[in-house]
Amino acid sequence: MKLKFSLKNKLFLVIICVLIFNIVLSVILGTTLFDKLYTNDKISSLKFGVDNIKSNYLSGNVNNTVDEIINYEAQNMTICIFSLSTETGMGEIEYYSRQRYFSLKPFDNEVLQLIKNLYRENAFNELKSSNYYIKNIDTGRQDNNITVLSKIKDDKYILMQTPIKFIRDISYSAIKYSMYISIFSLCIVAVIMYFVADKTTKPIRQLQVIADKISNLNFSERCDILSKDEIGLLSESINNMADKLQDYVEKLKDDLIKQEKSEKMTKQFIANVSHDFKTPLTLIMSYSEALIDMEDIDEATKKEYLNIIINEGRKMSEFVQELLKLSKLEVGIIKLEKSNFSINEIIEGTINKNSIIAKEKNISVEKNISDNSIVYADYFRIEQVFQNLYENAVKYCDFGGMVRVSTSVNLNKCRVSIFNTGIKIPEEDIENIFISFYRADKSRKNMGSYGLGLAIVKVTLDMHNEKYGVTNSDNGVEFWFEVENVDMNSELEG
Repeated sequence: MKLKFSLKNKLFLVIICVLIFNIVLSVILGTTLFDKLYTNDKISSLKFGVDNIKSNYLSGNVNNTVDEIINYEAQNMTICIFSLSTETGMGEIEYYSRQRYFSLKPFDNEVLQLIKNLYRENAFNELKSSNYYIKNIDTGRQDNNITVLSKIKDDKYILMQTPIKFIRDISYSAIKYSMYISIFSLCIVAVIMYFVADKTTKPIRQLQVIADKISNLNFSERCDILSKDEIGLLSESINNMADKLQDYVEKLKDDLIKQEKSEKMTKQFIANVSHDFKTPLTLIMSYSEALIDMEDIDEATKKEYLNIIINEGRKMSEFVQELLKLSKLEVGIIKLEKSNFSINEIIEGTINKNSIIAKEKNISVEKNISDNSIVYADYFRIEQVFQNLYENAVKYCDFGGMVRVSTSVNLNKCRVSIFNTGIKIPEEDIENIFISFYRADKSRKNMGSYGLGLAIVKVTLDMHNEKYGVTNSDNGVEFWFEVENVDMNSELEG
């Protein structure tokens, strides 16, 4: 999807808009509030100056008083110390700032007029209940001042003034230069923020590119983790997600391949079963019809036909029983009943039961069995496992060959191996040989060769959570499986 407005541009514009809004707000507040705020601040400074001069004046420290007066005059303030009787209206100017530079006469009328105005405004009477009398009237004239009047003692007063025009000029200058600085800062910050936004959003753009590839099942790239912030954590999460998705996709592919193989083997099994069932069923039907049609059949022939029918039916019944057994194991209907027993007992019993078949093929049976092979498992299920593997070894052992059964104990596991001489299993069939219905030798057509025996071995050992396998050797094939071994000495000691 093509971006119409990238995150970088959005971030850049948002920051610029915030800065512009800050400048506009500063100008608006400056023109409306800054003048008032500065005036209030100036009044506070005048009151503070009045208090300082009064304190030094009352302490009798002339030098400090003069220093304070000079200090405040340098801040464009006019100071007047005078005495005035509120009863008679008579008074005397003790100090007036401007007389330091000019003759007293040109300003007598000005300061006297100011004192008269304050007298008429009843300012001196108000000082009886307040420390200050403040006069702040702006008529737009150049000579408008902020005046603070305070009483030093009895009939002694101090008056401080500062021009309103001076405050207004400072206020406008502050607003003007603040705006210039803000605009200049905006230009500098805009350039910086453009590159910062580009650098900040670069990892996100990389995440978007890699996320698109992941959505198309392309797991070849990973995000660079360049920081430990939220973007770094997101990069790490996407990498973990890509790794897990890749594993899941690979597993899904494997499962699909296995499912395809399983379906193929199932179809092949059904075809084989259908074909192989056809022979015994044909024989059963043929001999049954012969018994019906032959009126003068002799007893020997009748018995022979019936035996053939019985044998073919028994084979089919045994095969169906094997299918039912495998199905019960796979769905978990059959539960394990574990106990301690000797694996050697199963080995000996199975070899004895199959001794006739071994003799018919002139097979020599060797045993290499450990004495302490006491295991913990389901006796009847493990007996079935060994029976299937041993029958399989005898069946595919070459004529006059050898079958060797051996056991070995390693830690808590007893390993049982069944080796037979004969033709090796093709390498492409080894990984599938324990799968249900699989037959490595496609030419076998007897009822006992449908792959169910090894499938039952697999399901049973999986239920026991034990390992098993098959390997080719120079002159034959070896099947093996493990089962939990029991240390009887430690149990006896316990």
